Amino acid sequence: MKRLILMGALMTGLALQGNAQAPQSFQEFRKSILDDYNEFRKTILEHYADFLNGTWHEYEPLMPQKKDNTPKPKRVPKVSEVKPETKPINLPKPTLADAPEEKKPVEKPKPVEKPVSPQFPPSPFDAPKPDVPPEAKDTVPPTLKVKPDLKTPILAQLPDIPRPEIPVEETEQPDVPEKNPQPQESREGKDPVQFYGMEFLVPSVNFKIMEQMASVGDFARNWKMMDEQKVADKLLKELKPKMKELGLNDYLAYEFLCAYMDSKFPELGAAPKMSAVHYLLTNLGYNARIALLTKTGDPIILMPAKQNLYGKVFLTMGGDKYYVMSAPGVSVMGQTIATCDLPKVADGGKKFDFRINGLNLPVKEHPFNVSYGKLNLSGSVNENLMPLVYRYPQMDTADFAESWLDNGLRDNIVAQVKEQLEGMDKVAATNELLQFVQSGFSYATDDAFHGFEKPYFLEENFFYPKNDCEDRAIIYTYLLWNALGLENQLLFYPGHESAAVALPDEVGGTSYEFEGKKYYISDPTYIGSITGQCMPQYTTTSPKIDLSLPNK
Repeated sequence: MKRLILMGALMTGLALQGNAQAPQSFQEFRKSILDDYNEFRKTILEHYADFLNGTWHEYEPLMPQKKDNTPKPKRVPKVSEVKPETKPINLPKPTLADAPEEKKPVEKPKPVEKPVSPQFPPSPFDAPKPDVPPEAKDTVPPTLKVKPDLKTPILAQLPDIPRPEIPVEETEQPDVPEKNPQPQESREGKDPVQFYGMEFLVPSVNFKIMEQMASVGDFARNWKMMDEQKVADKLLKELKPKMKELGLNDYLAYEFLCAYMDSKFPELGAAPKMSAVHYLLTNLGYNARIALLTKTGDPIILMPAKQNLYGKVFLTMGGDKYYVMSAPGVSVMGQTIATCDLPKVADGGKKFDFRINGLNLPVKEHPFNVSYGKLNLSGSVNENLMPLVYRYPQMDTADFAESWLDNGLRDNIVAQVKEQLEGMDKVAATNELLQFVQSGFSYATDDAFHGFEKPYFLEENFFYPKNDCEDRAIIYTYLLWNALGLENQLLFYPGHESAAVALPDEVGGTSYEFEGKKYYISDPTYIGSITGQCMPQYTTTSPKIDLSLPNK
């Protein structure tokens, strides 16, 4: 896409130099390039059914990545049991977790004997030819079978999440009603969408999709069927406002579309519904791919992401990662993945952003109260958020730290910390907050408590009764900056997540220098420790910086 836009800019610029008219403004220049690209994208969509009906190739899926193979400690260390080093220790300068690898010097290329003709993108009125990425393997026969299932949902049902312990005195209270339930609107002319235990009404749009699919060619036929009914124009006009109202990011918008298809066509199988979701995602501008597992015939969506995802099977095409999104219960292991060939320029669609920037769901209040020392934080967390993010794809710790679900909850806990630590000097307030996070929450690894790796968004810590080191580090660093105004860093060690804080006064202990500031290790999982005390096994280890707060 960058090459296409740049080439368009150069061509437009040359055209401007060659005429005597008044020069275009920047806005006009930018609009002309966007118009050209949108026209080109429209051409790709118009021919997409032809690509689906063309050649399909097999790809070898790659095993899910793990951010860290070092197991987390099942039991957290305590200062009373593991004495920290008291003398000052200067750690080596830490590195950024996402720093690019150093590249070896490249030899100067030999001069080209004859000039290479520039490769201009095809005309918007010509269908570009598909490319075959180097990762492609065998050609798939057009008779490759699609799994002929019926009544198969493509979005997981409401997950069975661990229930928080409820105090005895609260068990006799009536159920807490939803604070901001969906208004009782008329159901006439509306379609209900069942989405993680909530029902949303959207304007009804009548359209048909194929009831059964037999082979890969049917994906092209289903696309044409929807295109002839102008489904993208009619349906997205009604669904986009609802997805925006709920605050859904790219990934949750995909899940909402899956929920819509499950609700609209409950009798149909996964293939026609997944095909319809792919059609809508592509018309929304995403570079999603429809694909098929070659042994079982299960349909899947291939999704490029802006973030690194862990625990997800993926494949590479043209050097880009595409993560596998499938219906519940589908296993990719032991199978190759088939998808159609597309022109390279079709990859100009958007990658999916997995960070969350605030959700606006009906509120079902779940009270919380976390206390230790001088701090007592209380309030309520929206229980409706919990199923939505329970099985959320794993990202880097920084992506969880910079996402947010409920700004109101965050404002509430920040205000309480500020009020309760008011008047304390920075060092004393830091240690009070540190030991609150250490001892106010119970510790358990994700495997022990959830049965799988489950990083928390900050808000989840106030719903579940137990958390681990990365969850605590996210809470602690957030409050250090937002409540105490102290610059800090989220730190990664093998098998452990910790933190460091820049203080106005010397406190001794373990520290390091970074960009002219001195940061002291301040570990929210080292029970009983104060700032400057580091777990003994990490006193000679240079950490990696996952995130600096504030993020400049």
